[in-house]
Amino acid sequence: MAFLDNSGDIILDAVLTDAGRKRLAAGDGSFRIAKFALADDEVDYSLYDTSAASGHQDLRILQLPVFEAFTNNTSVLKNKLLTYADNTLLYLPVIKLNDQSRFGAQTNPLNAGYYVSVDGTTSTYISDNNADAFTVDGFRVADDANAGTGATQITFDQGLDTTDLTLALLSDTNRNLMETQYIVEVDNRLLQIATMADGSVATPTFIDDDSVASYYLSKNSNADYFEEFNITPGQPPTCPGKVIGGDNTGRLGLRFKFGLRATQDAQTGTSLFSQLGKTGQTVAGVPAATCTTVDTVVRITGFTTGYRVDLSLKLLKKE
Repeated sequence: MAFLDNSGDIILDAVLTDAGRKRLAAGDGSFRIAKFALADDEVDYSLYDTSAASGHQDLRILQLPVFEAFTNNTSVLKNKLLTYADNTLLYLPVIKLNDQSRFGAQTNPLNAGYYVSVDGTTSTYISDNNADAFTVDGFRVADDANAGTGATQITFDQGLDTTDLTLALLSDTNRNLMETQYIVEVDNRLLQIATMADGSVATPTFIDDDSVASYYLSKNSNADYFEEFNITPGQPPTCPGKVIGGDNTGRLGLRFKFGLRATQDAQTGTSLFSQLGKTGQTVAGVPAATCTTVDTVVRITGFTTGYRVDLSLKLLKKE
């Protein structure tokens, strides 16, 4: 990693991502730059000095060094810049993990993450030794036998998370802020994304050279991954487990939900866990269990706002 000195002349350093280089290398004339995005990952806005002389308040910000351009698309553009035509907006939407959507309040053993069992043997052992593991203790399953069940579900809610606004729908008040499309990124060696309707596995839109699979899911073409809220004035929403605002506050967008499915290599083999994991690990809430564990992340990004959430997962395979 290196930095570009931005204290003097402005330097523009641009490179193609791995995906862009692959398309350019095809040499068939199909490579076109149709879209681009800007981000301010390196900017520290707290350096803005209101006490400085006029025209110099932002000098320290402008002189910040910036990263050299990365070719790895997973390492850049974490804080994308957006333009909103409505200058009266007081709140911007967020996306929040909802760990209460099916069974009520759950513990969160990994601080915004879950333990995930990858095969039937591990799932059965966990449920036999802790009846609450998959209901209130923050465990998830990703084996074939449990495909499409609530124990595989990951849920996110989107909207304006503020108690200053009475309860309403973004579709009625701020439709242009509502997320109807998401990108879900997972390690393709370990996990796949599946619908909650019947447990069928989705097809990745793109898999990069780091084995990160990107799934592009839209409400128009992938309706099973989305759920609408229903509200009655003065009453809590009927869609359970709302985490945006309070019971009668906030602006609700759409609920986004999907299931996890471990790959066949992860379910039936041991090589991936031997290469990537840690052996002899104890699991909180499951007496006398020792597992090989692999830490991974599921990342979701909203198309409309660029808001991004990283969900930590600890995959479990009983030894």
